[in-house]
Amino acid sequence: MGNGSSICSDKNAVRSHNEPDSPPLYPTANNSNGQVTPHEHQYRQQRQRQGLIYKTTIPVNEHWQQQQSTATANSCHCNGGKDSGALQPTAVACVGAQLTNNTHSNNTNNIDDVINNKQCPSGTSTTNTPTKHCCHAAVAADLSSSTPTHYAPHLNSGQAGNNHTTAITTTTTTVEYELSNGIAKLSKISTSRIAAEQSSLPLQTQNQQQQILSVKKENKEDNNQLPPLLSSKALQELNYNLDILNSYNNSVQKQQQRNYSIMSEAKENFQNSNCVQNLSKTDDGEVPGKISGLERLHSKKFNKGLAFTVEERQILGLQGLLPAVVKTEEEQVKHALILLERLENDLDKYMYLSGLAERNERLFYKVLSSDIAKMMPLVYTPTVGLACQKFSLIYQHPKGLYITIKDKGHVYEVLKNWPETDIRAIVVTDGERILGLGDLGANGMGIPVGKLALYTALAGIKPSQCLPITLDVGTNTQSILDDPLYIGLRHKRVTGQEYDDFVEEFMQAAVRRFGRQCLIQFEDFGNSNAFRLLDKYRDHYCTFNDDIQGTASVAVAGILASLRLTKTTLMENKVLFFGAGEAALGIANLCKIAMMRAGLSAEEALDRIWLVDSRGLVVKNRPSGGLTEHKLHFAHEHKPVDTLLEAVQKIKPTMLVGAAAVGGAFTPEILRLMAEYNDKPVIFALSNPTSKAECTAEQAYVNTDGRAIFSSGSPFAPVTYKGKTFTPGQGNNSYIFPGIALGVIAAGVKTIPEEMFLIAAQKLSLLSLDEDLAMGSLYPPLEKITECSVEIAIATVEYAYKEGLATVFPEPKNTCEYIKSQMYNVNYAPAVPEVYSWCNKL
Repeated sequence: MGNGSSICSDKNAVRSHNEPDSPPLYPTANNSNGQVTPHEHQYRQQRQRQGLIYKTTIPVNEHWQQQQSTATANSCHCNGGKDSGALQPTAVACVGAQLTNNTHSNNTNNIDDVINNKQCPSGTSTTNTPTKHCCHAAVAADLSSSTPTHYAPHLNSGQAGNNHTTAITTTTTTVEYELSNGIAKLSKISTSRIAAEQSSLPLQTQNQQQQILSVKKENKEDNNQLPPLLSSKALQELNYNLDILNSYNNSVQKQQQRNYSIMSEAKENFQNSNCVQNLSKTDDGEVPGKISGLERLHSKKFNKGLAFTVEERQILGLQGLLPAVVKTEEEQVKHALILLERLENDLDKYMYLSGLAERNERLFYKVLSSDIAKMMPLVYTPTVGLACQKFSLIYQHPKGLYITIKDKGHVYEVLKNWPETDIRAIVVTDGERILGLGDLGANGMGIPVGKLALYTALAGIKPSQCLPITLDVGTNTQSILDDPLYIGLRHKRVTGQEYDDFVEEFMQAAVRRFGRQCLIQFEDFGNSNAFRLLDKYRDHYCTFNDDIQGTASVAVAGILASLRLTKTTLMENKVLFFGAGEAALGIANLCKIAMMRAGLSAEEALDRIWLVDSRGLVVKNRPSGGLTEHKLHFAHEHKPVDTLLEAVQKIKPTMLVGAAAVGGAFTPEILRLMAEYNDKPVIFALSNPTSKAECTAEQAYVNTDGRAIFSSGSPFAPVTYKGKTFTPGQGNNSYIFPGIALGVIAAGVKTIPEEMFLIAAQKLSLLSLDEDLAMGSLYPPLEKITECSVEIAIATVEYAYKEGLATVFPEPKNTCEYIKSQMYNVNYAPAVPEVYSWCNKL
């Protein structure tokens, strides 16, 4: 190390990873005093020949000591102890031990304390002698020199008697370090002593003896006056070189840590980018021996309740933990339905189903699929709206991830806390516009949970692959902030650049954690953010906004189906939208695309689409203002119109679509005007929940003399008018988003173009049978919604391969069978693996 000999300068300092296995080179109880085993000695010689072990010799100056030939020993200069008659390298051993500690702790300042105070640190191993010795020494100026520079107080021949001798001893400390894989490691500290030939001194006179004793007494009074073991210059150079060694170690280790981090991230990104190889797996990825029998009772994924067979109970150690009865799956479903019926209100039923999902996952989905038309309103609209309003009150189980604005900078770490890693679908909300209920903050978690429950119940997407997320940035609803039970952040909503950066971090973290093919569905974001975020991410992520695009697709499907009843084409119709928010603008935009596909130009299509918002008809240069960029796209050159009624009178639409969440907006007068202008007026009241619907099914049929073609966002009971029973169809997004999600996941699509939602709308419109239309329903019965999801998924996959959007190859020969192989099986799997014999298998 000394004399400019840098540990980084030798080209042989860094070796490859393919080095022979080696014994430990650090000082141990066996080798700390320089003793090594034959194997270690042979290994060190080999490493030295390879240029991998370097030595730095620290010569510690001659140690002098007078010995009397008489039986009485002189007192030692140090600490008042007694001389044992032989010099021991105790102090040097102390230094060596301290150097070892300091090399690992990167702190050399404490060496001064050890050397200058001439005391061994606590726990330092010394030689076998019980006597401590203090040695007067100085070191050579050049630490790399192997030849010591001698220094000692010189005694002339006249200063000693014949009965005294002087032993001159040189003690050398050798520091060995090894460069392995670019890291310098302190491997050994050893000491050696070379005793010079003893010389006799003539007998001293009494005065000379008194002079020497006087010097001894003076030194004994002040031990600090003794020359230090290392000179200040040598100690400074030693510290300097040790600092270089430790600095080099730290820099190399930090660089290796950075390289490891980069390699780990690159490996993770590589795995994510190639996760399409695993997208076509058909099993559930379950490992039979992963959990014990008792754990199965507490795991919603593996629990079968009373459906465990006797053999399974005995093998898994469950015998006695369950009652004697063994139930079939059908009996369990029947029992659950009986309990559900005993509950009086829908919120209690919602809570029961939510608890069932946490206890027995497969039974929960089997109960939903047993009567989907009856169960879907309990897990989604309209009950989910009430559940969100009371979410803090009824909160029992953590069903998703809550990522708050306080987690900004650590979103990826939060995502890593989710126990499942094979996530294919995320539904995320910030709770700002929950249905038509407004800003509910963290209480909006009920929406992602409900959506993903339908992903599984309606499209068979495995629940372990679904992740509901709420981005909690606060809420502007004061009553929620004042609620003592509220589970979210208690401050006003964060907006602006900080909000955008937070969402950006989430999107990047989700892709980093789960891959580019992970579907991210935006749900119930406020109007000010929904369109912005969709425009920002739609071309770079696998994402869509269900409020904008899902609602548009199901509404356009209803419009296309209505053409079969009105006997018209889409180009012949004029559509008036009440509302200019996410849903209305999404439907209007998809209508424009559909009209253009039918042969109209963009201008001609826009001439047939009109919007009314809270300030009246959306027209250019409107005095009342309120025209956003997305509204201006549909603004017409027309005189201002202030009310919906006046707009209906001026425009005379053939189709009236409500998506403003204003209950009762379609007044009897407006409905009668629609019947006056059209033989079969198309009236859609799409707002949720039921209290926000623009009109009821009964109002639509009664005020149009039973001629209305009606659809709604929330379910309505059948209506009998003039002897005819109408069964209104529910234009629920659930017809669209599960099927699109299933197709996108199955094909490994990385981006979702708008055309895909038109494909889904066209497919859904064709699935409505003539019998359904005759009953007044524009959509297939909810009992067939799973079949609809599969058909939409097939159309989505075929479109993805046709347009080059798919990443799963080879393309399946039978798309339908491939889609079905990806779907979740709600039936129980055996709890123990199959047992087979080896007897005749040679």
